[in-house]
Amino acid sequence: MPIQLNVPYFQKDDAKKLGARWVPDVGTWVIPDHIVDINPFNAWLPRNGGTFVKYPYLIAKSQRECWKCHKETPLIGLGARNYITSVFGSPFSAPIWEMRNYPVFFVNIKLVDDVIAAIMHDQYPFFKNTYHKTLRKQLWLNTCIHCETIQGDDYNIDRSYVFGGYLNEKRTLFRGKQMEQLPLRFDYYIDSGIYEGEYYWDGFEEAE
Repeated sequence: MPIQLNVPYFQKDDAKKLGARWVPDVGTWVIPDHIVDINPFNAWLPRNGGTFVKYPYLIAKSQRECWKCHKETPLIGLGARNYITSVFGSPFSAPIWEMRNYPVFFVNIKLVDDVIAAIMHDQYPFFKNTYHKTLRKQLWLNTCIHCETIQGDDYNIDRSYVFGGYLNEKRTLFRGKQMEQLPLRFDYYIDSGIYEGEYYWDGFEEAE
């Protein structure tokens, strides 16, 4: 799907020469899906980098017992099979955007675009932008539907694994759990950490 661009009116001809297209019913410029290298459009992409999630737009669903109130609460995780993410040559350089095709989930989410934020608010209100006191920063996190306690990125932790809870929770939430697609018109932007692992393949393939 296309990537939306923030193109000022006086730069519209420059964007058009590079291959950007105007979508009149939305009132936005986009990078058409057939353009793989988006680096020529860097002037209108986020300067701090991030990730553009390509189709299919995946969301994993599960549940766990809240660590505080001990009641069952739902969980979600945003994932991708295809995405364009940024790397930096130096702290002061512009981001370089690279296409990747490997199953990942997004953790430590600092920012999502307005479309994803609206979907979370309407359909998954327990997954919200909230202040994490321990980490001292604002993040998108799962919260308990009963007591509103942060569940974080920990999801379902199986502590029987010897190599630590942080990796275990990715296994227990996303292997064999329900995976669905979000119906989106455009690729969405997210600023987050990226967590990958080959044990995701089964769930991702089932969602397509």
